[in-house]
Amino acid sequence: MKRFIGLLLAVWLALAVPGTAEPLYEFGFNIRARMRVDNNRNANLLLYSQFGEYSDVHLALYGENRLGVYFAQKLQNFDEPVDPDEIEQAFLSYEGRGWRVRVGKMWMPFGQGMGERELARGVSVSVPLWRDNALDIALADNGSGRQRGVFCRFGSRSLGSSVAFGENLGLSKAAFRFIRGEDYEPELGKGYGVLVGVDTRQIAGITLWQLEAIVARRGQIPDAEFFIAQASIRLPAGLNPVVRMEANSRARELRWLVSIQQNMGGGFVLYPQVVFRRSDFEQANIELRASF
Repeated sequence: MKRFIGLLLAVWLALAVPGTAEPLYEFGFNIRARMRVDNNRNANLLLYSQFGEYSDVHLALYGENRLGVYFAQKLQNFDEPVDPDEIEQAFLSYEGRGWRVRVGKMWMPFGQGMGERELARGVSVSVPLWRDNALDIALADNGSGRQRGVFCRFGSRSLGSSVAFGENLGLSKAAFRFIRGEDYEPELGKGYGVLVGVDTRQIAGITLWQLEAIVARRGQIPDAEFFIAQASIRLPAGLNPVVRMEANSRARELRWLVSIQQNMGGGFVLYPQVVFRRSDFEQANIELRASF
């Protein structure tokens, strides 16, 4: 991975730096820190969310010729042995007029990222097609026993459809993390062959509704049908109550979450949560989110 990052940086320096102006840069952090207490009263401090979101430190460099490079380092890795790299993302990008090409390690396009979340090395292209609709397509290859295939999403931010086909899809611990549970341990070489999904995101007054349905087939693990629903309400004083439900109908599994997001200003959000598996208490979290 270090050689790969070095190659990306060398290519960017060769193509972007010779311009007359100095390259622009952005340096920052995304923090997802939480204290988790489970139903056995075990307490842990974790630097990732229960939805598969990493805390990271990142650097982005931009040249005059629309060529950029992005690096993000995980502060705590939960995805071994599927993704033992400490680097979350490392890619070279070119931004055209509405379209974009990326080469490197990145999140694959699928739905709203609420269920299927997959980091992979490959190439991705985003092309605007009609009004606010775009086609995002990516070719991924993480090597033998890991994720390989094609990921595609068509639609807008409010409505879209996705498909992925290949080998060992959904293998990552970040994929379907909430419904599978944080103790889920994948086996290399055992994932899905086909994923098909639809998603929507709708605002109605002071409420935000997000829905996603995903069918998983042709794998070395049992077929699955995932459904995700989340509703939030925007109240005064930065308070946002949130309810989230995830289900796997084939496995007859159900988890749901109740929380209140408190916007504390300065980019900080306090996110206390209570999680249930079916009707039984599973865990409580106090999460602090920040981006700066």
